[in-house]
Amino acid sequence: MNRLPLNSVRGRIRAYIERHASLLGEDVLEVGSRIHDPAAWWCTNRDLATGQWTGIDMQAGEGVDQVADIHDLPADWSGRFTGIVCSEVLEHVARPWLALPELRRVLQPGGLLLVTTLFAFPEHGYPDDFYRYSRSGLQLLLADAGFTEITTEYAGEVPIELNDHGERGVARRSLPMHTFAVARC
Repeated sequence: MNRLPLNSVRGRIRAYIERHASLLGEDVLEVGSRIHDPAAWWCTNRDLATGQWTGIDMQAGEGVDQVADIHDLPADWSGRFTGIVCSEVLEHVARPWLALPELRRVLQPGGLLLVTTLFAFPEHGYPDDFYRYSRSGLQLLLADAGFTEITTEYAGEVPIELNDHGERGVARRSLPMHTFAVARC
């Protein structure tokens, strides 16, 4: 399915989603489903559906079944979804500590939440860019929202050069680019 190289940004994201797609069940909610560029086939996940796939975004557009605010999802969605894909969205959410409990509310008991987000990446707005997440920070937010069986991992890397303390030369380091997580309701 993944037609992108694993060392590309989108290739890593798609490979992670594909690795867990069979665990999402038959009624999946995709948060942030709007396709910004119709030629950007690598940004769509709907082809992974084995049943119902509902795409939401804060703006109408291609790939969006319903405009919805992740902080306040429809009341009649409580316990509806077997799985949720929230890919490259959390960094754009103003109050993730309010949004994550909403995602848990609309997930069935035992349902899977799949998250991909950023640890180190240039600022970019759709329309805003608020946060970056470490593994422990994302795990804490998910646990505080009531999720269990949380696993996180880093993917990709961003090379950096720095001079911490004024010493000669620079130290070369790398930071993880992405933080990925799966969690159960």
